[in-house]
Amino acid sequence: MRDPEVLKTVKTELDRCVKCGMCLAECPTYRLEANENESPRGRLALIEGLVHGHLDRDERLVSHLDHCLGCRRCERVCPSQVRYGYLIDEARNLLSGHNRWAGLVQNPSLLRWGTKLAHAIPTVFSAPIAPLHRLHGMARALPADQTAPAPGEYPPLSAKPRGRVGLFLGCASAAQQGAALNSALRLLQHTGYTVTIPAGSHCCGALSQHSGDSVSAAALAGKNREAFDDQLSAVVSIASGCGNHLDSYDPPLAAGHQDICRFLLERGGLRENDFLPLQTQVFLHTPCSVENVYRGGGWARGLLALIGDLDVQEIGETGQCCGAAGDYMLRYPDTADRLRKPIVEALVAAKGPILLTSNIGCAMQLADGMREAGRETQVLHPVELLARQLRG
Repeated sequence: MRDPEVLKTVKTELDRCVKCGMCLAECPTYRLEANENESPRGRLALIEGLVHGHLDRDERLVSHLDHCLGCRRCERVCPSQVRYGYLIDEARNLLSGHNRWAGLVQNPSLLRWGTKLAHAIPTVFSAPIAPLHRLHGMARALPADQTAPAPGEYPPLSAKPRGRVGLFLGCASAAQQGAALNSALRLLQHTGYTVTIPAGSHCCGALSQHSGDSVSAAALAGKNREAFDDQLSAVVSIASGCGNHLDSYDPPLAAGHQDICRFLLERGGLRENDFLPLQTQVFLHTPCSVENVYRGGGWARGLLALIGDLDVQEIGETGQCCGAAGDYMLRYPDTADRLRKPIVEALVAAKGPILLTSNIGCAMQLADGMREAGRETQVLHPVELLARQLRG
């Protein structure tokens, strides 16, 4: 944030906040702590003091800014439309170097091998590195029953080709949700798209950006822009957290980007008779990255409505973070557990056999919570259920 133009933009954006306090009741960390410094308004005041030289970087200031989940619920309710997500990222860029775990969590090879190792070894010592113990539990939260599709070109299965799309695998999704990625691939092929998975795609860079490492984030964005060519109809991703960051690329991906649920709903041409009916109840969790950033809570619901006889019940408070928040659940496990507790308790009480959510972090966080509660609940991406019910 040493760039004078960036600093000017930050100060201008900070001036948009009128300190009305409407964000307080919506902020997950303020709800837990009732501490002004743990609210969006309080954090903006801290950032303002930092950029104007009235506050020094110290452990307390860094801690309050780092405790932010980045759910951006405050943006959803802000009457002044303050770009809080932009401001917290720029503040962390100024304080870069405080998050040591981002590089580990966003390394695809380490995640793949770590997932295999976690399933092979049922327990791990918690000391002396607590986040590694937590990561081991998260890696075991979802079943390792299918590998992600390999790079290559996959032809359409429909007699009426619609075009060519790129499928973004991501890091954690490729390691933990191979079945969801294969389901997305199958649905895209079914709707008439040639699907390309380039070998040169990398991590989206969200964790680097949100931890203050804008240099690494920019480098990853550049690699992904090179990997996905401009001859695609779109680049599609299955994890809303990754999707939010892919949408923030400057310059953007040449073909543009869309979340898989939105793409299939708006451009897939799917109909009810494409799917076998399913007479059961499922619970749908809408990630904060879908509700607060995309305003896309209706996308998954619209797709699931194509499955006849399916009873879809929403779970969790609209727009509230489950505590996953990238690598937050590793760095602040106690806070993350407190935030997911109401969702887990509601699922346990409802005895729901299937939970659907469209972000990998939420899936791991909630699956781990249900495992700790002693309940066997399938945690799936919506496209997994759709692919299971696809005729033929």
